[in-house]
Amino acid sequence: MATTTKLPVKKAPAVKAPAKRVAKPRQPRKKQRSGGVPKRFWIGVAMLLGIALLVFYVEYFVVKPKPVWPIGHSIYGVDVSHYQKDIEWSKVREGEITFAFVKATEGISLRDKKFEQNWAGAGEVGIIRGAYHFYLPYLDPEKQARHFTKTVQLQSGDLPPVLDVEVRGRKPVAQLRKDLKVWLDYVENAYGTKPIIYTGYHFYKDYLAGHFDSYPLWIAHYEVPRLHIEKTNTSKLTFWQHTDNGSIEGIDASVDCNVFYGSMRDLKSVCIP
Repeated sequence: MATTTKLPVKKAPAVKAPAKRVAKPRQPRKKQRSGGVPKRFWIGVAMLLGIALLVFYVEYFVVKPKPVWPIGHSIYGVDVSHYQKDIEWSKVREGEITFAFVKATEGISLRDKKFEQNWAGAGEVGIIRGAYHFYLPYLDPEKQARHFTKTVQLQSGDLPPVLDVEVRGRKPVAQLRKDLKVWLDYVENAYGTKPIIYTGYHFYKDYLAGHFDSYPLWIAHYEVPRLHIEKTNTSKLTFWQHTDNGSIEGIDASVDCNVFYGSMRDLKSVCIP
């Protein structure tokens, strides 16, 4: 009987399951540094540009206030000190300014740092000029007078010297008047002309009225249509400072503005012969 031989059965190779990939944790991305200009720089530039444009607009397009001169007056003037900084006197003269008072001294030692410059500048353009001393009541009046006369050289055609008295201090009124008379007498003897007294309206009414009637008066009184002091034989009202906030071409800062009581001929008659 015949036999069959069984062939060995081949086993299929085992299929391995694909290995699972383990996800790696994501690393935070590093911010890339920009090589450009920081944002805050451009903000600063924009702010500066805005300021520059605003200044340009105000300077060239905004109408600046001009002094409103009181009715009935035609002779105009200013008074200045270092607070007005550098003044273009030629432009001031073009603005119909006829006279100018310039601060010279204060107390017994202070000299206004712009006095020489303002004194020369006003004279060069033909503005009638005068010089004033700011009086300090707690200092010796004769020393103050000497300080002024050593600083100011007046000549023919200049306005008389000015005593600017605005502060009483702790002095009794009678003593204040005596001290003022010492200053006035000393300066009058030095220049040969009576000084002008400058003061405020209320200060004059309270302390000076009736005691210095022989001296020309320059009164400061603001925001009133007219000065409530009349020019009489006993009250030599000469100048009125009607505002301390005037705007004059050639002067960048605000400035005191004044009018003269009288004509151009009258003004020249007040000046030193």
